[in-house]
Amino acid sequence: MTKRESSMVRVIAAVVTLLCLSAKARAQAEDAVAKITQLNKDAVTAYQAKKYEDARKILKQALDLSDTSGLEQHPITARTHIHMGIVIIGGFKQRDLGIKQFKKAIEIQSTINLTKALVTPEMTEAFAEAKGGPAAPPPAAPPSSPTEPTEPPTTESPAATPAAPPAEKEPEVPATGLAHEPVTEGKKGSAISITVGVAADLKFDKIILAYRPEGATEFLGREMSEVAEGRYGAEIPTTGTLGASVAYYVEADDAEGNAVAARGSVESPLVINLGGGHAVARHKSEEEEEGDDEDEGPNHQYFAALLLGSGFGWATGVGDTNHDVMINPAGIAPASLFQIAPEFGYWWSSSLMVSLQLRYQHITGTTDVIVGTRTYHTANYAFAAMGKATWKFGEDDHSLHPFFSLAVGGGQIRHVVTFSKLPKTCGPKMNETCVDTIAGGPILAGPGGGIFYDLTDNLSLVGEADSVIALPNFTFNIDINIGIAYGF
Repeated sequence: MTKRESSMVRVIAAVVTLLCLSAKARAQAEDAVAKITQLNKDAVTAYQAKKYEDARKILKQALDLSDTSGLEQHPITARTHIHMGIVIIGGFKQRDLGIKQFKKAIEIQSTINLTKALVTPEMTEAFAEAKGGPAAPPPAAPPSSPTEPTEPPTTESPAATPAAPPAEKEPEVPATGLAHEPVTEGKKGSAISITVGVAADLKFDKIILAYRPEGATEFLGREMSEVAEGRYGAEIPTTGTLGASVAYYVEADDAEGNAVAARGSVESPLVINLGGGHAVARHKSEEEEEGDDEDEGPNHQYFAALLLGSGFGWATGVGDTNHDVMINPAGIAPASLFQIAPEFGYWWSSSLMVSLQLRYQHITGTTDVIVGTRTYHTANYAFAAMGKATWKFGEDDHSLHPFFSLAVGGGQIRHVVTFSKLPKTCGPKMNETCVDTIAGGPILAGPGGGIFYDLTDNLSLVGEADSVIALPNFTFNIDINIGIAYGF
């Protein structure tokens, strides 16, 4: 290996190392966001079950995790501050402290709103004040009674009238004895976890999760198990999430099988919409999810990739320079030293791409042939172009995507062969073993496969193995390539 080739290998190794470190950091951030999201769900469940101190501790844990993970400006941190403000105002009646939490959320995400399932007139007024919007009744009250917004709701009934519909939902929790934040979005083909808080005074024998897959006529049920004090959980299995939606409800039954409390029902179930766009490392707040339109296509339709690798294949026939010499026996030979394979494509859908891939092969290690005063230079490159169709698999919001491709095109693929049985008549001094190339082509076709690993929404790490059959000059070749891809 020459000094230049050694330097190139080191550069490739450095690039791969940097990409791996970037992928690891991104995976850690994704894991932290997922944990904070789950902590928020647990806190909401505790709050709805009137376990205010538990809710505050859980949210404090979420904020601490956000700080240590460098997610201080992430939307999930803004949502955590919203929930902390709601707990402080609704559970501990500390309006001013709750407004401060709302302000922190607004500083991170100016478009954020209150979580719809937790809206009350009291929260609406406090949030409006945090945003600096119209909140005339609260400012007028402080000179005479700073706690007036929370203590005499009856005197504020005219201001509360516009928010009456959300306020009517709140009494349902103590009335039924079950506290549950409805799940509205899920991943198609993935299990969905359902949790419910149970009031301490509710008399029941078991908690049932009933679900109905899209297209089914009957609900299927499974008993929920206690996952923490006063909180029960179960999963809707993957067999129930294969359609566009799944309906469910939660029911507490007594020993005789009679329902004593429920969230949702057979006649009016809760509905989870299944699907989702390309959302790697992006956990949306509730109102963002509700406001997004369904998008069946990919986020980034155009695709560009730069791959680098090497290959090997079956060498048979005569040499490209030594036309009168046939390799004997035929066998496996390398495509020394490397090839560069840029690719440009267009995603017809989120799973199908058509593209053009070029293949420039750089060849080293061959020896020239000298006949008399004339020098015959051996080939030092090969070029090919392939049209490809690529099918990507896996969930859109997962980082790892296997893929399969079919390619057809034209050009040449060369393998380096050594004619060790010939006299040493090659090289500048005509005393070296003859090392030549054998070309396959010009018709090329074959399948391939590999993986995309998403580093960001736009950038991916790519690893692939491409096989090619060449005719009429026959060869079978396999290339192993790695590189990066960019979507735009």
